[in-house]
Amino acid sequence: MTTTTSFNSVVQLAANGERSWWATEKDAIRAALVDHYGADVDGAALTPPHDPAALRARLREVAPQLTGLTDRIRSAFDVSEACAVLVPELGLRELGIDDKRKCVFALAVLLGDPTATIPFDQVMWDVKNRGDEASGHSSFSENDLKAGYHTDNGALPIPEHFFLLYAVRAAGCGGGLSLLRDGRVLKSHLEETPEGRAAVRLFTEMDWPRRIPEEFKKYADVAADGYLFAPVLAEKPMWRWRKNGIRRGIAAHPEYQTPEVRQAFDMMLEQLANGPDEIRLAIPTDGILVINNHITLHGRTAFTDPERHLLRLRFHEPATAETG
Repeated sequence: MTTTTSFNSVVQLAANGERSWWATEKDAIRAALVDHYGADVDGAALTPPHDPAALRARLREVAPQLTGLTDRIRSAFDVSEACAVLVPELGLRELGIDDKRKCVFALAVLLGDPTATIPFDQVMWDVKNRGDEASGHSSFSENDLKAGYHTDNGALPIPEHFFLLYAVRAAGCGGGLSLLRDGRVLKSHLEETPEGRAAVRLFTEMDWPRRIPEEFKKYADVAADGYLFAPVLAEKPMWRWRKNGIRRGIAAHPEYQTPEVRQAFDMMLEQLANGPDEIRLAIPTDGILVINNHITLHGRTAFTDPERHLLRLRFHEPATAETG
């Protein structure tokens, strides 16, 4: 794993004694979920909590060990300013898939407010090669090919601040590595040259056209022609990047096909493909990786193991008043 000295990009935490949390807190966590949803909802069918603050308060009360772990994860982002946090072993390896889903969901609620996976109502998404059973909704998470660098849900006015990946089963083929680029480091590298500084100015000052999936348009501030126009670099989120969406947006708007735009776009692609400080890591089976989606670009190497299986869940930060 390679990181820059300027930022503590990835923090690794050991669960330590908290690995036994499910054995001692499972009944209370299950009861909290039943009370909140009014029934014993299957883990795959869980939807965003109707009152996430109330459910979070209940979980903090009944699951102190899990709360201790999530507080340490939160501190890694807030104090250490990590772009991602890896917990290599969560302590769920021997559980059935439904319990794993509920565990990961409870952890996410303690960290923030889970969101639905557009266009579906459920919060949990299975990242695996679905072959002929693919929904057609999300190619990256339904095949075994390489996923290029991107940020999640950049079509939304404010994308989710965080998302997590839990490895039900890591790829046994050596592929499926998570690729991360700390966006703060990426920006600093671009600013090392006059051409890069020009690219940063263009990413910040210009609203870049981008094509977005049809199902996202009702949530996004799209123009009359159906395209989204937004900066690539901003304060919140820092980065909105999805190569193909921007490329198609530029192709559909000739006024953006200028040498300056082309140079900035190509410089970004070069930095992502060959720039320094790329982080490559494997999420081990039973490991969890939490990523700050506002500052981190992520991707994945290809894999061949048909049994590779991750759970993905996105979430917003809790309200400021709640977090203090």
